[in-house]
Amino acid sequence: MSIISKIKNSLLDRAYRLFGKEREDIGVNMQFSVITLISWRNIAANKIRSFLTIGGVGIGIGIITFLISLGFGIQEMVIREITKNNPSNVVEVSNGSLENLITLNDETMEKIRATEGVTRVERAVNIGVKFYSNDTKIDSVLYGYTRGYMEMANVRIKEGSTNFSDTEEKVFVTPKLAQLMGYDNPADIIGKTVQYEVIISEDIINKDIAKKQEKEDIEIAGLINDDSNKNTSLYAVTMYDHLKEDFGLTGGQAGKVEVNIQADLNSIRSRIEQMGFSTESISDTVTDVNSFFNVIKIVMVVFGTIIMSISAMGMLNTLSVSLLQRTREVGILKALGAKRADVFKMFIFEAAIISFSGGILGFSMGYGAAKGANAIFNYFAKQRGEDVVNFISVPMYFVIAIVAFVAFLGFATGIMPARRASKTHALDALRYE
Repeated sequence: MSIISKIKNSLLDRAYRLFGKEREDIGVNMQFSVITLISWRNIAANKIRSFLTIGGVGIGIGIITFLISLGFGIQEMVIREITKNNPSNVVEVSNGSLENLITLNDETMEKIRATEGVTRVERAVNIGVKFYSNDTKIDSVLYGYTRGYMEMANVRIKEGSTNFSDTEEKVFVTPKLAQLMGYDNPADIIGKTVQYEVIISEDIINKDIAKKQEKEDIEIAGLINDDSNKNTSLYAVTMYDHLKEDFGLTGGQAGKVEVNIQADLNSIRSRIEQMGFSTESISDTVTDVNSFFNVIKIVMVVFGTIIMSISAMGMLNTLSVSLLQRTREVGILKALGAKRADVFKMFIFEAAIISFSGGILGFSMGYGAAKGANAIFNYFAKQRGEDVVNFISVPMYFVIAIVAFVAFLGFATGIMPARRASKTHALDALRYE
């Protein structure tokens, strides 16, 4: 049965039921399926206009979806990279208050360990160093780490062995540093002995027991994994206790404090800062990242609001023109017994069809475009030997927000034409040309 036949039969049934009733009782609710068919028929009858209106809504939703997908995805990717090797219960400690010349010496280490909630404290130092190999002198940075610090900082040894005493004169170097020492294949340097000369500030050494800072031999124990993946880092790592014993090192400039998960992190940080140290936590960085992306999201929302305002005006114009074209139809429906509510629903449902069609189309286009951008980026990343990343993310609450928004858009743009149509008198509508 055709749409017109269904409408005709529905209205005829209603007209038959009018006989024998008072004039004010003639209104009978139209079936929902009939209202749906009338709304859909009008959209299908004006294909170009409907297509342009749905397309306008779709473009607006698509742009918003594309930008939000990138925004959430990049935010998650950045936070994921930041927290990958930095547990949230670890506090970074440094002697930021250099005027007090405070260091992580044995005394301050014990004070921090005694703080309630602290489970472990490790320290590190960085000093200048000169390596001499094959008549070549290389200036670099030498880090002195405790084994616990290496574990907490996720310092990975690419090749070589760590099975030696913490006081032995052994060092790990980056592949780039090994190449500068004259080894085209960095692994060939493992087990070799080179000369080195440290440059340590007098503020962190015990002059009474410290060796004279001059050239000494040191064995290359292995290679450090270069996280840059480009082998451009230039530094070396040795054991903290080796520097402490051989050069009279009294303290470190940096440390890591592991806190019990159940403990109050901020309270412990406050106590450490009262000792004169500066503290940082990965939560600070995450907060800063979230604050930055929140600003970006606000800008996107403003931009999206402007776009959707234009789309809403297009929908309102389409529905207003539709009302003008269908005035006689509204009059006929009312003459046959359609109630105000029936006419109101008819226009509201038409607006909802346009809004939800545009929303589905726009979301699909926006998300698809974002996925495409991610695939293209990863294609070129693979060509350059970089890691594949995913910087696209659409949280469920955003999908719910889109559904709620298109529902609101359909109601808001349809209510004015719907009210005008529902208030139109049947005789006025039938006289309309």
